[in-house]
Amino acid sequence: MDRIKNYLRSEKEKIGEIEGTASKFLYIWTYYYLWILGIIAFIALLSFSIHQYFFTVNDNWFSITFANTRADVGNHSKLWEEYLSFTSYDTKEKNLVFEAQSYFDYTKDVTGNTYFEVFVAQTEAGTMDALTMEKESLLATGASGLLLDLESERCTSIREKYADRFVYCKPYDEDYGKEKVAVGIDISDSRLMTKYHIYAESCVIGICAYAEHLEAVEAFLDFVLSDD
Repeated sequence: MDRIKNYLRSEKEKIGEIEGTASKFLYIWTYYYLWILGIIAFIALLSFSIHQYFFTVNDNWFSITFANTRADVGNHSKLWEEYLSFTSYDTKEKNLVFEAQSYFDYTKDVTGNTYFEVFVAQTEAGTMDALTMEKESLLATGASGLLLDLESERCTSIREKYADRFVYCKPYDEDYGKEKVAVGIDISDSRLMTKYHIYAESCVIGICAYAEHLEAVEAFLDFVLSDD
């Protein structure tokens, strides 16, 4: 500790002997620029962390993946704006996430598919609420166990409204059961197809296995199946 104090005292005296403010700054920068840059970087990181913690919205009202589409239905699209108006969600309070840049098909090989890996991670974390695909792809995804059984108690309200639209698949893993399971809701006649044409032939929506916002999924169904 004494060595540090003596060093700082020596440097202070040395700088004090230098004539001219510009020369003093040049000396300090020449010998201490790494320390200066390090302190600036630390302050910037600390400020960013504080902003992220206190001011960034982290929770979602609703999050949905529109997989395998080239349609403009992502965040801040016309569809996103229409649904926001329909629900009156305050995006300063929570996020409304429409993911339309995800491409994977469980009927084919998804090994190493980054989009699929991200979707699985979001599903298991409970941050992704719903998924749309064409029918065969959605059923294959549901058979893998990634989608919620729509006949479960959690889906009572949705089942009462939309049971006649349910589509079923048999799980790949018989540990989940040998009977067919309702994993999707056929919305091929919804505005997603009639107005936004997100798929060529069919459109089915499934609820992610650990979805946290089932009431928002129901609201989305009400929205896409309602008249304009």
